[in-house]
This record gives sequence, C-alpha cells and structure tokens, in this order.
Amino acid sequence: MKKENFTLPLIALMLSLSPMASAQTPALTSTITGVIWQEAKPANGIRATTETKVAGILVKLLDPVSQETMASALSNANGEFNLKTNAGTYVIEYVYPSDGFTVTAQRSGGDNTVNSAADGDNFAPEFTIGNNQTISDYGLGLVAKENTLTYCAQKESITTEWNDMLVLPKSTVTPLPTNVKIFAAEAVFHPTIGIENTATANGYSITAAGKVTMTMPINPATFVMNSDVSLDGQLGDFDGVKDYDGTSGDSFYNRYSFASAYPARNTNSATVISTNFVGTGNDTFTIPTLAQSSVAVTGSGNLETLVQTYVSAGACVVYTYASGALPVTLTSFKVQKRENASALEWKTTSETNSDRFEIERSSTGQKWEKLGTVKAAKESSVLSAYSFVDASPLRGQNLYRLKMIDSDETFAFSRIVSLDFKNKSELIVYPNPASEKITVKSAQEEEISKIEIYNGAGKLMARSKENSNSVDILNLNSGIYSVKVVYKAGSSQSQKIFVVH
Repeated sequence: MKKENFTLPLIALMLSLSPMASAQTPALTSTITGVIWQEAKPANGIRATTETKVAGILVKLLDPVSQETMASALSNANGEFNLKTNAGTYVIEYVYPSDGFTVTAQRSGGDNTVNSAADGDNFAPEFTIGNNQTISDYGLGLVAKENTLTYCAQKESITTEWNDMLVLPKSTVTPLPTNVKIFAAEAVFHPTIGIENTATANGYSITAAGKVTMTMPINPATFVMNSDVSLDGQLGDFDGVKDYDGTSGDSFYNRYSFASAYPARNTNSATVISTNFVGTGNDTFTIPTLAQSSVAVTGSGNLETLVQTYVSAGACVVYTYASGALPVTLTSFKVQKRENASALEWKTTSETNSDRFEIERSSTGQKWEKLGTVKAAKESSVLSAYSFVDASPLRGQNLYRLKMIDSDETFAFSRIVSLDFKNKSELIVYPNPASEKITVKSAQEEEISKIEIYNGAGKLMARSKENSNSVDILNLNSGIYSVKVVYKAGSSQSQKIFVVH
C-alpha cells in the first residue's frame, strides 16, 4: 500500500512503503553498499581516492516493477551508504541537490566498485542479489554544475528522539553568491511495528512516522519533513498474550519511508546572503535538527503498539555564483613537514582566467598574513600541480589557506590545512658546559622575552637583561642547571646545562 502524508503545503515529498510482512518475516541478510563522490573536472566517471566524498545524498532501493521502496539510507560523512534487504531483484534511485550537481557518465570503466552507476535519470541498472550476499557495485559520481559550490552534512541513523546540529561551510568567494539554496533529506527505518488488541475483535489502522524539524537561517525559519508508514487490518479477540502476534496481534518488520525537498526561500537577497551565508575560510553556519517519531492508531477496543524508529537527516547548501566568479577547481591541498619547514602542495583540474595563488598563514584562524604568491596557469583543463615552502613556520600551530585570485581580482579561499611545530628543535644553548656566560640561539630570536636559569630545586638563580639573548653565570656554583627561554607569544622551552668553574 502507498500513502502520502506531508505537512508542507508548498513542497511535494515522496513516500513509498515495502510490502506487508508477517511475524515470520526473515531477518535482512543481504547488504548493498556504495560511495557517493564528487568528480574532479574533467569528469571521467571513475572514483579516485583524492576526490571529495559527499554526505546527505538519499539512496533508495526500489522494486523494479511496483517502484515501492524496499530500503532507504543517506550517505555518511565518508560518502558511504548501506542498504539492508533480502534476496531479490532491485534498482537504486539517487536523490541529490540538483541545483548543485548532475551525474557523471554511467559505468565509464570496468571496475564497478569505483565507476558511477546511475544513468541520466538517476537510476542504477536492475540487479539481483542473493541472501547472505554483499555487493558494492553501485556508487555514484556527481559533477558540480558550472558556477556552483555545494557542501553537505549528515546525521547518522539512530533511534529517536535525537537533537543535533548539521554544520555547513559559509561561502568564501568574492563577489557574493547570486543565490543560495538548501536541500534537506531524511531516511526513516522502522525495524518493528507491532499492534495488539486487548479487547474485542475489530479493525485497525496504524501509522508510524519519522519527523525531522530543521531550524533554518532563512525563511521559513522552521522546516518540517514528515514521512510515514500506514498499515491496516483486522484483529480478533484478545488471546491473553501481549506478544503482538497470534489472533489478537500483528507485527510488521523492516519498513522504510523517506522525504526530500528544497525548503529554503528568498535566498537571492544580497542582505540575507551576506548576513547568513558568507564568511572566511573556516566560518560555518548551523542547522539545529530535531528527529522525532510518532504513532497514530484508529480502531475500536483497547489497542496497544510497539514501534521502533530510526531516523537519519541530511542537508546540503548550494551556492550559485555569477559566471567567472570561480576561477579554479581545486582538487587537493596538503601540507607536510620537511625538517623545520612547511611544504605546501596543491593541484587543480580546471582554471579559467586565473591569475595567482596567495599563500596565507595564521596561528589562530582569526588574523591571516600573506606569505607569498604563486602564479596560476590562467587557462587550463588538465591537472596542474603547485607548491610553496614556508621556511620559517610559527612555533605551535600553523594554519594555511590559499587565496585563489582571478584576473579581474575576484577571489575565493581554499579549505584550511594545519601543521604543528610545537616539538621542533629550535633552541641552542652554548657553550655547554659553560663557565662565564651562556648564549641562547633560536630560529625565532626576535620572539624571546626573557631567559631564566634554575637550580635543581627549582630556585631562580639568574636571568637575562632586557632584550638580551645571553646570561652571566660567573656567580653560579658548578653543577647542573635548567635554562628556561620564555617567548613573547607566551610559550617556553627548557634545556639542561653544565656549569664548570
């Protein structure tokens, strides 16, 4: 049976139910897995390890004849989805934010685990799976539409009620997006729906629902997705056992429902966009999300229910820009240590009128400094590799980002990568052993605030003069001491020395 029951008057949400099951329905023994990824340009339909994985995409397992939904799931933070079912013949349908993505070519290669499965209508080919079998042949490659950036987040399927935040990046591109849309989806799973009549025989109708409420940063402020499973039947007189079975009870297993929509409206306003959706490289906005379950029962007699509900929710934000605002398609950006330096490397697969990359560094993510510039390829549709070396990284945390600048000075920021140098050896105290004076040499001498010398009991025995990198030790007795160097940023380092007279 099939029913539509949605709370949103302006948005049509779809719902499908699996066929009715008896109390003897076998457990789900078969598994279908896959990965949703975003294709680097130029798209080839083959998943690479460096390509971004996409969360929050709705995946539906359908009966190819009735088109009823036998299972549903959302891709997780690693782009992975998992569908549980039994032996049978199925097709898969993918539901994604169509304002931000299209699908890549279907089956571009021979290895189905890394080749995109969907056709232009978002369906995978019909396939058959046996009991106790796992197949991983049906991943999906998504291609970003021109002049768009799309980011997605997902909350794993857990029992209701739960309350959590979906966190999405703000736009870092200048100028502002011309439009912002939010795509929302839910996947609901009921392992068990049971009903028991504790009185006299009568008919019944039971509706089990999963409800997701999202608080949006734009109108409408509250958005509700509500999908349900409805079942009806006839129950006999109470048989004396509350087992949701027998003559007075029914149980149904492994029922799924789903919903998806674009809830956002009025997102082409520059004021709304700049207030809610624009920031620097690490700014985010949140969508508070509440998942609940409900059960509605109609019928005479004294009806009791036993219902389990799992809900997964996801959201994607799609930023659309004016033509030419996105000069670079960045496929990778990483940083690694090379002795006491930071080596940055990044790759692009598409550049249009790009001019240069400015490399920026910060210790906190609040204030950024420009370290240098690397010229861009200007026009390119092939893989281009770039590199930059920060020869004098900061002590402690180093955050790096790229400012990707077009020839007309429009720009966008990359994601932030980090490297920590808190343990690097920068401090040299000499001579050691010493008799008259010790000198401190640091890779960052200008940051030294003071030098202090302590004995074995932790008592301060000597200190440097202001703006000096040396300390007189003529008055110290022979022995072992600790030299503490305090930096202006607040950090410190210590090293042992031997004093010999």
